[in-house]
Amino acid sequence: MPHSDADDPTVPTGRAGVDPLLAYPTESTGSTGQIERPGDQTPWWFVPGLCAVAVFFIGLLATINQDRTSDRLAAEQDAASASSASVVAADADGTDGAGREPGAADTTQAASATDVDVPVTLDPRLEDLPAAGTLLFDGVASPIVARCEVQLPFDPSDTDYQVSSYFFFGPGRERMLIDRIFDGESEQAQLLDDSAFVELDDIGDAGAFAATFDDVDGNRFEVVVNPATDSAEQCGDRLVTNEPGQFTETHTRIILDVCIDRTSGTSTPIVGLTSEGARFEILQPGGELGEIVFVDRDESTMRSAAPAFIIRNGDNTSASGVVSEGANDLDITIDIGNDVTEADARTCVPSDRL
Repeated sequence: MPHSDADDPTVPTGRAGVDPLLAYPTESTGSTGQIERPGDQTPWWFVPGLCAVAVFFIGLLATINQDRTSDRLAAEQDAASASSASVVAADADGTDGAGREPGAADTTQAASATDVDVPVTLDPRLEDLPAAGTLLFDGVASPIVARCEVQLPFDPSDTDYQVSSYFFFGPGRERMLIDRIFDGESEQAQLLDDSAFVELDDIGDAGAFAATFDDVDGNRFEVVVNPATDSAEQCGDRLVTNEPGQFTETHTRIILDVCIDRTSGTSTPIVGLTSEGARFEILQPGGELGEIVFVDRDESTMRSAAPAFIIRNGDNTSASGVVSEGANDLDITIDIGNDVTEADARTCVPSDRL
C-alpha cells in the first residue's frame, strides 16, 4: 500500500517532528529524508596487509645486519691470517715481514717508546723527610700532636684565605705551632714565636714542605713538616670572634691544644692554643658563669666585659660572651669537646698559663 502525504501517528516521519535520521532506520528510500551515516570504507584486507609489510621489512633488516656481521668477522680472520703469514715469512728470510731487516728502526715506534720511557725526576729531598706525622724543628724531630689543614678562617666573607696548622711540643716540652698561610696570592709560614719568615718550599706532592726562618738574633733555621696522611685531622674544636652584631664577618680559629690547670683549686681554668697563634683561658668554669681571657697573636689581651656563659652538654663545653680591650669589643664563642674533652685534656704546666 503506498504511503500517503498525510501524517500517520504510528509512522515516524519528518513531518511528525522526529529526526529524519530515525525514520525507517532499516531502510533508506530517500522519500522520508533518511540520511545514511558515514562508515568505515576501509577494505577488509588493509590492516592485515600493513602487518605483513612490517614483518617483511623487519626480516629484511635482520638479514642485512647478519650479512654485515659475517663480512666483518671474515675480514678480521683474513687480517689475522695475513699477520701470521708475515711473521712466518720474517722468520724464514730474516726480515721483519715488511721487507726490512730486523735492525731497521721504525721511527713511529721509536718516538712512542721515547714518549713512554721519559725518566721521572724525584725531589731529592724526599729521602731526607722525617717520618709521616712528624716534623724537624731546627734538625730535632718532633711528632705532630694535632693538625688542621686548609681551614677557611674568614668564611663566608673570604674563601681565598686558607690556613693549615700543625701543633707540636718543642725540645723543652714548650708549646709550638707552625701555620702555613695562603692569602689568595702568595704563601708564607709563621711560628708561635717572633721568628721572621724567609721562604717556603714544597717537598714532593703529598703535602710536605720546608719553611725557613730567621730568629731574633738573625740565625737562620728550617722547619720541615711531613703531615700524616692516615690520621684524622682535629678541626672540630673552635674559637670564633666577630664584631658585635656582624655575624657574617666571623674569624674562626681552630683549637689545637687544650689543658686544664688542676692545681688551681675549684676554679680549674681551661687553657687553649689556637691556629694563627691565639690563646685563651676560661676562668671559674665550675658554674654557669665565668670569665674569658683572649690573647691574639699581636699579644693584645681582651677580657670579659661581663660574666661569660658556660654551657655543658655531655662531653662538650662552650663558653660565650663579650671580651673587650678599651673601646674595642668582640663577641667570642669557644667550643671544645669534639676533639679533646675536659676529661681527656692534659694537665697544664706553668708556662701554658697567660
